[in-house]
Amino acid sequence: MKYGKLILKNILRNKRRTLLTISSLVVSLFLIITLATILTEFSRGSESSNPLRLITRHAVSLGFTLPVSQQQRIATVPGVKAVIPFSWFGGIYKDEKNFFANFAVDASKFREVMPELKMSEPEWQAFINDKQGAIVGQKLAKLYGFKIGQRVTLRSPIYDRSVEFIVRGVCTGGDEKTLFFHHDYINELVPAWAKDQVSTFSILANSAADVPRIAQAVDSLFVNTDAPTKTESERDFAISFETMMGGVKQFMYGIIAAITFSLLLVMANTMAMTVRERTREVGLLKALGFQRGTIAGLFVGESLLVTTIGALIGIGGAVLIFRSIDLSLYIPNFQAFVPSVQTLLAAFIISIGVGLLSVVYSAYRVSGMTIAEALRSTE
Repeated sequence: MKYGKLILKNILRNKRRTLLTISSLVVSLFLIITLATILTEFSRGSESSNPLRLITRHAVSLGFTLPVSQQQRIATVPGVKAVIPFSWFGGIYKDEKNFFANFAVDASKFREVMPELKMSEPEWQAFINDKQGAIVGQKLAKLYGFKIGQRVTLRSPIYDRSVEFIVRGVCTGGDEKTLFFHHDYINELVPAWAKDQVSTFSILANSAADVPRIAQAVDSLFVNTDAPTKTESERDFAISFETMMGGVKQFMYGIIAAITFSLLLVMANTMAMTVRERTREVGLLKALGFQRGTIAGLFVGESLLVTTIGALIGIGGAVLIFRSIDLSLYIPNFQAFVPSVQTLLAAFIISIGVGLLSVVYSAYRVSGMTIAEALRSTE
């Protein structure tokens, strides 16, 4: 840039002010990225859902169970490739604070219905062949130190039972803070009222075109039974949970907007002081032949350089921290906690936008002064 050195020298005139301004940018952008990442995690379930999967639950609510016998009838619906029970156990590991998702499934068909879960062939076979076997997500294994062959006991307050499982594999993909085990095994141990009952069925369709037809056909099978069903795509099922957040998302968007507005005020105040202090210099520059556009461009360049430096430090720091420390290990229901490319790009755009808006008026006003007006300034 032709005037790059001049712009750099100008922002270094008041090093303390520049440092404080950049610091406010860094902190503000870090907070914006953190909040935006949380919002991304809130909707991850629906965004990462499999378009070929459906979930069947009781038509009244998830608090009601379905008879496992419905699985055979669902399997006969045209377009259904596979169907498995997917039952919430609610087991707690050692202490109340050690709570994580754990489900009973049909191990023989589990890999087919959940292809995103990756594990070695020997581990899959060990899990399928051992009725007491279980598989755990990689993050869950890291968090609690689970090892293959380890015996893990979960106590379920729902069924008032403590059940022991043997870890037969560690899988990656999907929600890696989940434990899966055999439905047949747990069905033998639960109280009589819970035997042969499941929370939901997970259905894999042959094609995306079959999904709406399957949902309608399954629900029509049980419409006049004691256990009517509601079948929907996995995405719609996930969205129904996301809507439980109520106004939390809107509240967080409001916080992001407030942080952005505060950042704009800080930058506008800084640039206003910078421009006002150098009004007489503008008169000298004009006397030397500098045009209005050039003078305004110098101030805009200073503002953009400051916000760009702040953006690079803030965005880079956020990426470094969140990729170095896996916060999803410690936050329930979060599969990951890494800022998306869209979030980082939005943060950079916000920074540049703040840089432009904060200086436009001041630069336009002072660059429009005549030489005499600028030189008479006592600021």
